[in-house]
Amino acid sequence: MTREERQAYVHRLVDAAPALSPADSDTLRRLVPLQSRLAGPAGAARQQTSRRSAAA
Repeated sequence: MTREERQAYVHRLVDAAPALSPADSDTLRRLVPLQSRLAGPAGAARQQTSRRSAAA
C-alpha cells in the first residue's frame, strides 16, 4: 500500500466515523493538550503560517 493509498484509507475511516459527543470531545482535549496537538507535523505547518502572517 502506497503512502497516498494509506492516507486515503485513513481519511475514509475518519470521514465515516460518527461525530464525538461533547463529553468525549472534552475528555480527548484533556488527554491531548493543545500544545501536544500543535507539535505534530500538521501543527508545525500551522504555526509557521501563523508566524509568517504575524510578521507581515
